Amino acid sequence: MTDLRFAFRTLCNNPGFTCAAVLALGLGIGANSAMFSVVDGVLLRPLPFPRSDRLMNVWESEPKRNLPKFVAAPANYYDWRAQNQVFSALGAFTQSTFNLASTEGEPERYLGGITDRGFFDTLQISPILGRIFTEEEDQPGRDGVIILSYGIWRSRFGGDPKIIGQTLTFDSKPRTVIGVMPQGFEYPAQSTMWAPLALDNETKAQRDLHRYRVIARLKDGVTLDRARSEFQTIGSRLADQYPEFDKDASILVNPMLEDTVGPMRPALLVLLGAVAFVLLIACANVANLLLAKAAGRQREIAIRNSLGAGRARLIRQMLTESTLLSLAGAALGLLLAYGAFHGLLSMAPSNLPRLNQVGLDSTAVEFTLLISVVSGILFGLAPAWQASRAELSSLMKEGSRSVTRRSGLRNALVVTQVATALILLVGAGLLIRSFYEIAHVDAGFQPENVMTMRLAPAASKYRGHDDLKIQLVRGILQNVSRLPGVQLAAISTDVPLLGNPIYIMRFEGHPPVTPNQAPLANYFAVTPSYFDTMGMRIVRGRAISERDTQDTPPVVVVNQTLVDRYFPGQDPIGKRLEVGFDTPPNWREIVGVVADVKIAGLDQATPVQVYAAYFQRPTFVARLPSFLTVVARTASDPAALGGPMKAAILDVDRSQPVYSVQPMTAVVSDSVSQRRFSLVLLAFFAATALFLASLGLYGVMSYVVLQRTAEIGIRMALGAQRNQVLRLVERQGMALVIAGLAIGATGSLLLTRLMRSLLFHVAPQDPWTLGVGAVTLIVVSWVACYVPARRAAGVDPLIALRYE
Repeated sequence: MTDLRFAFRTLCNNPGFTCAAVLALGLGIGANSAMFSVVDGVLLRPLPFPRSDRLMNVWESEPKRNLPKFVAAPANYYDWRAQNQVFSALGAFTQSTFNLASTEGEPERYLGGITDRGFFDTLQISPILGRIFTEEEDQPGRDGVIILSYGIWRSRFGGDPKIIGQTLTFDSKPRTVIGVMPQGFEYPAQSTMWAPLALDNETKAQRDLHRYRVIARLKDGVTLDRARSEFQTIGSRLADQYPEFDKDASILVNPMLEDTVGPMRPALLVLLGAVAFVLLIACANVANLLLAKAAGRQREIAIRNSLGAGRARLIRQMLTESTLLSLAGAALGLLLAYGAFHGLLSMAPSNLPRLNQVGLDSTAVEFTLLISVVSGILFGLAPAWQASRAELSSLMKEGSRSVTRRSGLRNALVVTQVATALILLVGAGLLIRSFYEIAHVDAGFQPENVMTMRLAPAASKYRGHDDLKIQLVRGILQNVSRLPGVQLAAISTDVPLLGNPIYIMRFEGHPPVTPNQAPLANYFAVTPSYFDTMGMRIVRGRAISERDTQDTPPVVVVNQTLVDRYFPGQDPIGKRLEVGFDTPPNWREIVGVVADVKIAGLDQATPVQVYAAYFQRPTFVARLPSFLTVVARTASDPAALGGPMKAAILDVDRSQPVYSVQPMTAVVSDSVSQRRFSLVLLAFFAATALFLASLGLYGVMSYVVLQRTAEIGIRMALGAQRNQVLRLVERQGMALVIAGLAIGATGSLLLTRLMRSLLFHVAPQDPWTLGVGAVTLIVVSWVACYVPARRAAGVDPLIALRYE
């Protein structure tokens, strides 16, 4: 307690020093606490299921087709279940929409899961009200039941305990509520209700319809390696048994958590490393301040020593001060972390996994306290050790003069700050260059002034009725086209960057292929004017037109990548292909070639694309839902037409909810949101590091000028000019900077390799980025050195000698 009281008085007696140190620590600790909260919520916490480390995802895999993992075909899934020996449960599901018609206003759309009984057995989650499906209810014609989420039960039905047994009508189909799930259960992501899968025998026998996610729970005592080995054996067995479909396929077993957070792991770990560097710079800053402060207290420490205080006792006193200082920084850091955390959440992309589990909670507070104590010891130990070595005899001989010997440790800390700041600047520069490259990629379409919205026609009304689908689409196009400000309107099953189905295909006149050998195509069914509406360029032939109807031969437009890959050096116009495998083949004539479009991501390779005429074949796979995307090119701000367009669609059929109302520019922006998130954060951390490093350099040079006041006065009294003194001080400071740049350049060449997966068209060892980062640090450091150097050059020799 004596040490604490003395440390508190010492810090209060030096408010300038205390404020500078607490601010530097607050920045470092606050940034670390906020970033740790995100990393903890996304990467470190277990999934919200019992014994979640036993949960696995099971995928099909075909590396030869560049499909490292994809969803399962139903026949393969049921074979896995029958031959499984390592999982206690397997479940299949797919995410879907549930449309609830309303007599009072717009229809309501809910996201949910279509699952089998094994889905709930695998997750081991039980309802808080009612029950889950039975095996009998997972049969066609007996699936008229539904389970609600806790959130929808509370918000839509007021938490009515009598909800069990009530009948609700979704997509014109009555379903009886049989259960309510616990609060927080929303798997798959954002699901609010669950209905039985109820596959018929024909669908269960299909091996070419890949649609279902499969999850599994490891049996007790079974390792992941054993499960992978057994399912590799099962995959080989199915490949031998069904070579037409599974010859080159295998089975992939991954931990569910790894699949959930895997894509974001590299970015989050890089950002966590960046904030650790910021904290390192902050600690170096405070250590430098403490070294300077300790130099001024050497007489005091020496007198304490002479009065009987041992070295351990002195070090404890100094560490108490540094720890108290660190705890004060932690208190400020928590306040800054609170603001930074909410800033992180506001910038975080909506597709960041497990975002709802991120929070600034007790774990973050414990982490903050831990790093504050460790930081206090880290930056306080060296100054405490150096101060404890003060000798009274030498100090008394020097009288009132301070010890002016150079501090190698202080210089080393400055070099460390400069090196670390350069590494962060180079990392941020690489991300900035990557983002610039992505922003200037030719997407193949013009998103400006394009409005989009989606709807999912009810299967109970439109499935099997192509005439009704065509009538719905024509009515929507007619209403939307009449709106003031709409220049062009079209409808597609999907649009770029929002996902689309992939089907097998074959070409007339090419060697015969089996389904597992067939090439893959990204499939779109579009109405006339779609290419003009989206700003896509027809480079050969023609686009889909009004004359392409059910009464004319089927046609398609293909992209340039398909032509280059399958018709090199040939004119593709007039060639025929089939999407899917029918008997006899349903050939479609290629009538046009469209320029390549980035449909999977601006930073992704362009896949093969096939655009069919919607009015010729509205339904491609009868058992799959037929989503529609309405697009309109507007004369001005497309967002202003969102409401009128939605109303125009509902005028055609009020039972179909309209959702995902957004301009196409927002779709493009969302597609790069994860990269933008990483860029903004790393740039902020780099700027913070640059500020702290320059502040540390300024502090050291100011202290050097103070220590060398007498020397500078003597030099000037002997004839030294102001510019000579200016260069002398600047040279000393810039020597530290150059040393830091050399170390930082080496470190950046090594550490930026860890960012390779985050970069696009930029090498991790890009010399231009390293050069710009170094020049930036040199300029900022020169300014930080110039101010103390100018002060030194203005020293009056008489005043300096009188001070001495």
